[in-house]
Amino acid sequence: MLVLPFPYTLILMKILLKSLGFVFANLPECVMNALCRSVGWLIYIFPTRRINVAFSNVYHCFPGMSRNERKKIVLESCCRMVEMALFVISSPYIPKERLKENVSISEEVLEELKKNYKNPRPTVLMIPHFAMMETITMFPMLVDIPIPPTGVFYRPFDNKALEDWIKESRERCGVELVSRKGGVLGAINFLKKNGILAVLFDQNAGGSGAVSLFFDRVCSTSELPGIFVERQNADCAVFYARRIGFWRSKIFCQRLDCKTIEDVTIAGNDWLEEKLKTDEIARYDWLWLHRRWRINHENSRQLSIPKAKSILEYTLKKKNLREVPRKTSIYITAPDSLSDCISLMPILRQIRKSRFDAAITLICDYKFTEILSLIGMGEAFDFVISAPSRNRGMFSRILFYRNLKEHYPDIHLVLSDCIQADCEAFALAANRTFSIQTSRRRLFMDGVYKPDAAQSGEHISLEFEKFARSFGMKGEISYLPFKNDALSLKKSETVKVAVVCGGAGEHAWSAGNWSKLISILNEQLPDAKFLVYGNGDDTRTAFEIAKITEDADIKNCASLGGADIVRGICACDIVVGADSPLLHVANALGVKTAALYGNANPIRRGMVFDADKVEIQPQNCPPQGGADVNKIRPEDAARDILKLLLKL
Repeated sequence: MLVLPFPYTLILMKILLKSLGFVFANLPECVMNALCRSVGWLIYIFPTRRINVAFSNVYHCFPGMSRNERKKIVLESCCRMVEMALFVISSPYIPKERLKENVSISEEVLEELKKNYKNPRPTVLMIPHFAMMETITMFPMLVDIPIPPTGVFYRPFDNKALEDWIKESRERCGVELVSRKGGVLGAINFLKKNGILAVLFDQNAGGSGAVSLFFDRVCSTSELPGIFVERQNADCAVFYARRIGFWRSKIFCQRLDCKTIEDVTIAGNDWLEEKLKTDEIARYDWLWLHRRWRINHENSRQLSIPKAKSILEYTLKKKNLREVPRKTSIYITAPDSLSDCISLMPILRQIRKSRFDAAITLICDYKFTEILSLIGMGEAFDFVISAPSRNRGMFSRILFYRNLKEHYPDIHLVLSDCIQADCEAFALAANRTFSIQTSRRRLFMDGVYKPDAAQSGEHISLEFEKFARSFGMKGEISYLPFKNDALSLKKSETVKVAVVCGGAGEHAWSAGNWSKLISILNEQLPDAKFLVYGNGDDTRTAFEIAKITEDADIKNCASLGGADIVRGICACDIVVGADSPLLHVANALGVKTAALYGNANPIRRGMVFDADKVEIQPQNCPPQGGADVNKIRPEDAARDILKLLLKL
């Protein structure tokens, strides 16, 4: 296979572009219009990430708009993007007489040019990314009065052949291309001659831009227009081409009364936002397929906001906002167990602080929704969604995530580790999807965090923290318990002890041990009231406890709602039980907790919050567990429980 050297490839590309441009310029207009709409329609129907970005942009800007109207905007944007691309190729071969017929100047622009002619001033024109913006380079040939030197600030090509063709085609109507290679000084020297300088102002400027707001969403906006205006005390105006037909436009302008970098940047965004809200043609003209709100290009910075060039505080003051609106959306597929979900909560709380512009939506098993809402709503996350249980089959879960796709999440964090979770992430199709990779390769992810072998000996919350930090989370994690005003932690004069039996299995304590423990506690706390939480497997244990004390109140968890259980344990002075999710719930809400561990590993799966707690293991048991829980002597457990309960 013959492979041409790189320079020859570019020369061939230039020849191809010239040939296509000549052909397109001489084809009937109706044929070109049909070609643009056909290609645009193909781009629209092909399921690419770029189309998903367009729908996401429109959805976040106009959340109340109907689905059909959003489809119309995206389709028109695709068609006009193709129209713009073919016009760029064809315009060098379109006669100037035909261009003068197709492109016109508004009265406002003519008046401003006349004022400038009488009183020359350096002027910066801010060019929005509309479909027919290339026609702006033709305005010098459309006016009869003399105009000052007019330039366009642009990024040159490295290849000389392509660069010469670009300059030749764009400068044929009287504008001068001012290369970015000359830096800001080259453009400022142009303005010193009282010239007119056109600059594309972009909402996806990356690290070189200023962090501000656009449609109340954090974006990175180019500061170049503001820099030129401030340094040269130049006049400033938005200069835009309004499409009035195929390859036809009318050029308008609107003066902006601002002189500082910050004011110019904010005013440009505000003007464009208002234009897109109120002008349907402008809405179709804007190129929605670009990632307008991508403030961080690297995966390693997605969970934080850049601070280097932030003008957010100034923007909030100008807009009379108290805080940055949470318009970015982060979805979290929660772990599969309730205890792991609770261990994740401190990390979610910090992610919410690190991405203070984002609303956190937690997707969890429907059985956990009520409990997690009571613990962390408004502090660890903003919304919680009940997902169908995975036991009901893959199809129902995939369909559920496919429906969630209509909300167009920006970031999706997958904390569940199974192939089904990968498929769910594919169905949700967020702009960025990240997960933890353990023993197998994760599918359909934009980035994965791979913990090393040593981390398997750490608490699961530390693994979640390192996962979040690998994708940019900033700040120190707080493990203070959550405070929920809806839950009363006021204790009565009578000591209340919640007993969580723990069901059946190797982690469960025997009924005999429980009975003896309660007997000891009942003797030491004669006025105590015991609330026994359990299910069908705990019937015998509950019966034995009830025989010991008349104050035992048997609570069947199967018949109680999650809110009732949480309120019940929050009203207690201490929760005692074998390793159980309810212990993690109590710990997360600041209730004193005593946990009995045998085979379970408290180092990996223990209670994570900084509330009063004690973890009780059998004598000579390794710290990571592995012994029979029934080797815990009730006398030893009672001693530790009383010590914690009576702690001053």
